[in-house]
Amino acid sequence: MGHAQRNAVTKPGDAKKVQVFDGLKEDLTSVRNEFHFRTPFLSDYLLPMLKDQRDEPMMHLMLNMVEVMVPGVICVFAVNLLCLSPMVRHVTGLAHVLTTVVFFLERFMLMMHYASHRSLFHNTHLNGILVWCFAPFMGIPCGMYHVHHVIMHHIENNHDMDISATECYQRDSLLSFAQYWFHFVVGSWIELPMYCIKSRRWHHAKTVSAGLLTYVLGISLMAKLVNFTATMWVFVIPYFIVMSALSLGNYSQHIFVNPDNNLDNYHLTYSCIDHPINKTTFNDGYHVIHHANARLHWSELPQHFLKTLDKHRDSGSLTFKGVHFFDVGVMVLSGQLRSLVEKHYVHLGSAESAPTVEEVETKLRSWLRPVSATAAKKTK
Repeated sequence: MGHAQRNAVTKPGDAKKVQVFDGLKEDLTSVRNEFHFRTPFLSDYLLPMLKDQRDEPMMHLMLNMVEVMVPGVICVFAVNLLCLSPMVRHVTGLAHVLTTVVFFLERFMLMMHYASHRSLFHNTHLNGILVWCFAPFMGIPCGMYHVHHVIMHHIENNHDMDISATECYQRDSLLSFAQYWFHFVVGSWIELPMYCIKSRRWHHAKTVSAGLLTYVLGISLMAKLVNFTATMWVFVIPYFIVMSALSLGNYSQHIFVNPDNNLDNYHLTYSCIDHPINKTTFNDGYHVIHHANARLHWSELPQHFLKTLDKHRDSGSLTFKGVHFFDVGVMVLSGQLRSLVEKHYVHLGSAESAPTVEEVETKLRSWLRPVSATAAKKTK
């Protein structure tokens, strides 16, 4: 299938139209980049533990993380316990953080994301390994992600009691994002347990409280009894980096919300198609479909997008090509909305029905405004 066609101005005075969808290309290829290498022997031994063999890239990624990050953590603590020079200790810590962020952050987050919606292992006890054991080394408190994302975000659906909701913000404002960041990174410690209590989800209130307490006590004991500097590099600094990345990611995914239909899954997020990051993040770009059916397997998302193309088109769902969520968020926050429309917005209908760049830009600006409480109630 070909690339999206760009509608150029055909004669003087014609307004430039946006590009028209002409099929998927990159997202339909079978090559995956979620893991870096296949671990000989061990992979073959562990793969039968998976409930769905389509999740094989996740097993390889988990092994990659253990094989790279465990030696990194040991090295950070070793250079500090050996009392080497401050420069050596901090350079080692920085190298560990950079390795974790560059090679594993995005991949791990989306692995944990989809594994939270669809359990990975036949053994139910192993299904908590990502949110309880891997997550703290990736800067996420124990047990927090599942409650925050699956229980709160998807049930409340970027609305009402969802503490990560974006609809109340002026979403092209840096000040609004700063407020959102504070709620996400700092406020979640109080607001997430309170959400569970207000919604009478007592089991999840106990789970998230136990996880946060375990995380804090573990870090405190490691800092006091083992080594303070190493603990900062391994656990605390990654927390602020990763939670900040998560806040920008969720803010960007829900940066466009239709103020007149803010509860419709096709109007509270958008799709990012044919971008290399979809190959490293388990097709994360198909966020509209994910909100419509969170149980759908990640490998099915591109084909499901094509199957439901009429639904996307008829509902007016937003689609961008060759760009991903972080890029969209940065472009909007930096005042590049028109450039985003010109270069990446994709019209899912015919060339004849394609809107102009000006029309789409006007529409998207209206979808950046805060959704008033009155308007929200009307959509219920």
